[in-house]
Amino acid sequence: MSLRPSELAQIALELRSLLGAPVQKAHSPLPRLAYLELRAPGRSVLLCLSAEPEVSRLSVAPKRPPSPEQQLPFQRSLRQHLLGARLEAIEHRPSERLVALRFGKEGKRFDLIGELFSPGLLVLASEGGRILAVSGEPRGPRSARPGGGYVPPPEGERRELPCRLVPPEGAAFPFAEAAEALFAPRAADRRGEELRRALLAPLKARLSRAERTLEKVRAEAGRTADAEEHRRVGELLAQNLHLLRRGEALVKLTEYTGEGPVEREVRLDPKLSPKEEVERHFHQYRRLLRGVEHARRRLAELEDEASALRREIQQLESRSQEQLLSDFVPLRPAARRAGPPEAVPYKEYRSATGARIWVGKGPEENDSLTFRIARPDDLWLHARGWPGSHVVVPLERRAELPQELLLDAAHLALHHSGAKGESRGEVAYTKVKHVRKDKGGPGRVTYSREKTVQLRVQPDRLERLLKSKAP
Repeated sequence: MSLRPSELAQIALELRSLLGAPVQKAHSPLPRLAYLELRAPGRSVLLCLSAEPEVSRLSVAPKRPPSPEQQLPFQRSLRQHLLGARLEAIEHRPSERLVALRFGKEGKRFDLIGELFSPGLLVLASEGGRILAVSGEPRGPRSARPGGGYVPPPEGERRELPCRLVPPEGAAFPFAEAAEALFAPRAADRRGEELRRALLAPLKARLSRAERTLEKVRAEAGRTADAEEHRRVGELLAQNLHLLRRGEALVKLTEYTGEGPVEREVRLDPKLSPKEEVERHFHQYRRLLRGVEHARRRLAELEDEASALRREIQQLESRSQEQLLSDFVPLRPAARRAGPPEAVPYKEYRSATGARIWVGKGPEENDSLTFRIARPDDLWLHARGWPGSHVVVPLERRAELPQELLLDAAHLALHHSGAKGESRGEVAYTKVKHVRKDKGGPGRVTYSREKTVQLRVQPDRLERLLKSKAP
């Protein structure tokens, strides 16, 4: 279910009142989705152009979803070419859901084209139709690659369908705002479910690995009977050492039990002397007992880990889509690139509420995390007076910092520093925008407007955080 051609025609017609408005901001938070903030007389208008499956639309939105940690290439192109440009025309095909927003800037022309049908495509083209950037995949066998020429799809047969848009009273753009009201909740539902699946997938994979390991460890923990059998055989052989001969593969011995004497056949290793045969069984007995003891300790740890993962999965499954979208920045597919993927410069942990905490892997990685990945309003932490990792907590602008999240991040900052193992420590924190790179070498920084936490390490909290490390 997407915008119909008749509905698109109504919206394109009423948006002509924006002709001449300049582009103040440009965002592409997700593939096939773009937002342009236009400055109309007396107000700013957030124009949404979406080619997402089943929710494609041209509309006026009250707000936009938050952007990911690293901006999409399509967003960079929008900002490079459209910021400061003025909307000159809105063109659309009456027979199909295809729209082009034409902009002018310093004598140059740019078209933002939306193919609002499956599979959906956004194209930024220069005058003459040369493609500057693409978000999505072209329809059918057509090719749409940067540097090539844009070829629109063949025009389809016109079908008259009734308009479903219900314009709200008193709206500045009745049909455009009605389109957003109709499709935005469905788009949020889709994004929420995609985000839920993306967050659940690694947790379910970890739980599956933990359960497989649990089966093996349970089997190892249940080998007490095997150990006891080696002890019984070793004692029986020791009692009858004078009857054993090197080279024998089988010997019959009498074992005295609570039920009386029992004849037993014991297999031997012909290469071992009688004394070595006895020692072999006692060695296996001790080895198996150590394995059983270790397995029982490991069993408790694995059961705790599996229980924690089940609780985290249950919490994610029970969260509403609104909570998911507000707590987590939308995920995006990894960009295709030639060669091996770039290594992530940080380790990711999760707080008790599911919030992400990033810890730099080394000096160079600290620089990359703080100055390339982190955003200005993210929280930055470091153990005061000790060399160690930079710690970053991604935060939305003006978001409040929960005390528990601060304590979790401070524990990780102290643990990943020279103060590791200390029971107390001091951790400084500030916003990333107040951190400056120092010329002293990789990872060296100066910072201002900091606050400090006098931390007393809570072993249970630290253990929980370390277990939450992403694979």
